[in-house]
Amino acid sequence: MQPIECSLCGTTVLVEKYSPRHTSVQWLADTTTSCRRFADFGATAPNATQAHDASNMRCPALHSTIEQAVLDGRVGVTRRTEPVPGNFTDGHGTTLESAPQHH
Repeated sequence: MQPIECSLCGTTVLVEKYSPRHTSVQWLADTTTSCRRFADFGATAPNATQAHDASNMRCPALHSTIEQAVLDGRVGVTRRTEPVPGNFTDGHGTTLESAPQHH
């Protein structure tokens, strides 16, 4: 993950881009104290249902900062592969024996 600083408020988050539409963001501080967008939402959404809605929110300024970092080449798209059940490698591409099945 790459550290990225929001161009609006200066909050630093860790970012990993898996595809043009999939971005993982890990906050390093509480969102309601480090991001104005989330702080404003938290002040008006004190109950659990509204707090759950906050987990689906995004900060437009941070989103723009991340997208610009991708365009500038500061954050690349990670090309990861998903494991295939029954096929294991040693990390160097050598296929290992499948793990035993437990029933």
